[in-house]
Amino acid sequence: MTPAPAGRRRGPSKGDLREKAILDTARELLARKPLAEITIDELAAGAEISRSTFYFYFDSKLAVVVALLHGLADELGRDAGPWLDGTGPDAPALRRSLSALAAIWRDQGRLIAGALAAAPGCPPIARWRAGLREAHVDRLAARIARDRAAGLAPDGPAPRVLAELIDDLRTAAFAAATDPEALVDDLVTVELRMLYADFPETALGRMIGQAP
Repeated sequence: MTPAPAGRRRGPSKGDLREKAILDTARELLARKPLAEITIDELAAGAEISRSTFYFYFDSKLAVVVALLHGLADELGRDAGPWLDGTGPDAPALRRSLSALAAIWRDQGRLIAGALAAAPGCPPIARWRAGLREAHVDRLAARIARDRAAGLAPDGPAPRVLAELIDDLRTAAFAAATDPEALVDDLVTVELRMLYADFPETALGRMIGQAP
């Protein structure tokens, strides 16, 4: 066989394409029904492979879900940087961060909600959830501490405690919502007031009104 010319990038392998097809099929099925109702045969058929070939790539439906969740990790933090790494009551940055998160819950809510429900009895999913929460809480707590040190936010609960409360509030609100994007305005208001309780309500209203 003639080797590929140096510098030429090879395309995805047949195995890579099959694995992607399984994941894409699972994502499509989860948008329509819960994991408990999805069968291995459906996943294999959607990927145009046999049931036995499916097991070459994943040992269970749960393994497929865990792979999907790890693929979502970066998306769930998308557009959060300007808010988490900033300072002060920057309502537009918070709104962009929450809007991106709401869009993911709109499109992948069944997968995320199912994973959260399964986490207590499933160590791989529990580790995924804990890692995701830890990453957000660490950055938000650091932001709270910076704002307080700069005199931009009042004293209150320990930064980490407050960050955990906000993370739990977001998760519970989105998990229960039929229209996650409709929650964004309320969450912006609630989170700014939790963080900047001594700012006049009129000032908060102006900042929220400036958000695109």
